[in-house]
Amino acid sequence: MVTAGYLERSVSVDGLNLSYQEWGSPSAPPIVMLHGFGVSGHMFDEFAERMQDRYRLLALDQRGHGDSDWAEDGNYSRDAFVSDVEGFRKALGLERFILIGHSMGGLNSVAYTNAHPQHVRALVLVDVGPEAAKEGVDNIMRFTRGPDELDFEEFVQMAHRFNQRRTLENIRERMRHRLKPTENGKWTWKFDRRFREPGSGLKIGSNLSNDESWQLFRNIHAPTLLVRGGESDVLTPEVAARCSQEIARSRLVVVPGAGHSVPGDNPDAFTEAVREFLADVETGQFEPAIADGPPLERLVEEHTAARRRGPSMMALVVAGAAAFLALAGIGYLARQNARKRREQTTMRTRARAAASHVPALHPADIEHARERAAEVVARLGAAGVSSTRRARKSLNEADLEKARHAAQDALAALSESSRHAPVALREAAGRVDRRAAAERGSTALSLTRKSGTSALRLASRLSHRKKRPQHKVMRWRN
Repeated sequence: MVTAGYLERSVSVDGLNLSYQEWGSPSAPPIVMLHGFGVSGHMFDEFAERMQDRYRLLALDQRGHGDSDWAEDGNYSRDAFVSDVEGFRKALGLERFILIGHSMGGLNSVAYTNAHPQHVRALVLVDVGPEAAKEGVDNIMRFTRGPDELDFEEFVQMAHRFNQRRTLENIRERMRHRLKPTENGKWTWKFDRRFREPGSGLKIGSNLSNDESWQLFRNIHAPTLLVRGGESDVLTPEVAARCSQEIARSRLVVVPGAGHSVPGDNPDAFTEAVREFLADVETGQFEPAIADGPPLERLVEEHTAARRRGPSMMALVVAGAAAFLALAGIGYLARQNARKRREQTTMRTRARAAASHVPALHPADIEHARERAAEVVARLGAAGVSSTRRARKSLNEADLEKARHAAQDALAALSESSRHAPVALREAAGRVDRRAAAERGSTALSLTRKSGTSALRLASRLSHRKKRPQHKVMRWRN
């Protein structure tokens, strides 16, 4: 059925009838959209209307929501939602698509991307992270667990009190897709009634720990746009910023004048952010540069933001630079025969680990810190090349224990320039995965060539204080 410029369709997936809305040409690049809890695919109406000139937009009513079937067995687990999306993809013959998820739909999108990364061309996560502010979640639950039946206008007024960023006319149109009439002339919610019953016994979401949830976000390798509502009470600025750090290929955009429901609160700004992101993905401009070293200012900023009472800038710069160069120097011993092997990693984790071993000092002038760091880096680079020849010889002899001892000797030589770095780095050397090294066997040498080159390039870059655009997130050779 055609309604207001889009098609109302449905598809059967594992015995469930799933409804969805479709905009745009079937030949255009596809975008699949997953809504949040208690609403439906229609929450993306305004966004889809603005994007249908270039894309095929598919807004799925997830199980138990909108016009889709309720799960009779009460299974609303994360795995069930992911299975529905995969069945939906197969039914429509989609090979690769752009995936947009809001709130609950964002968590389902992250899980789907982890399970089926080959099908996700790009990912947009809207006001969602591994952690949510309790106040915002409680507000949503109070609203959705309110009265079960009311007059239509009573629902409209209740929704307007909940979100006064919208006009009454806008809310009235939105509620038309969220409510259905009852036999007694009242209206009620479309989503599964059991969501509003605390003791319903439904299997909802997942039981992942906080660390496991963060790991799912870290596992994302697709180009990712993180969107936060500037007035959101669900996704805090701190969690949003951390997400942008943990996801290697990501960009964070804050939409002003929007709460949790970003696509409807400020559809123009939301659409602009997504358009710009997808344009950069299509042209290859979004891809983060493969860098040989991070700007030291960035290391300092990231660490001080995460640890407000942590080490000083000077200590972080020296320890971070020394740690990276020493590890890169060790890797340089065995990575002489490979040129095009690239692995994604982030320097942030290493910087935090190294900095955790540095005692707190008073803040120092940034210009002095930068100059001092460049001097130290140059000295460490020279020392690293000459001091690690014994480790190269040991590795060539395929004796891991000798290599470890040689590496420790190299670190001892470096200690003249930095007292603190060898402590952290000896620990890192002690954590060498012997099993993994044994499995790699004769290819061990070829897998570690470019780290030394990366270290030398880092010294050069730091000396020239070359800066990169802030919106770029850099990948690192390991």
